[in-house]
Amino acid sequence: MDTIGIGFIQGVIALITIAVITVTSWILGMRMRRRIRRSLGIGVNNEMELTSLKTWMDVENVEEKNQGGKLY
Repeated sequence: MDTIGIGFIQGVIALITIAVITVTSWILGMRMRRRIRRSLGIGVNNEMELTSLKTWMDVENVEEKNQGGKLY
């Protein structure tokens, strides 16, 4: 293989990697939104709520209460 072929293969691998990371991030975001919605009964309006420590502490408290004690 010459250098053009190797560069092309590396480019394809990079595009596949970016696509996999993008899809995985989207799926994880949807799962996190669903978990917040189920626990708190509210939707996530923006990314700030999704990454807020207070939101996740509230989720943990509600899930803990529903489980009857510590989660772990």
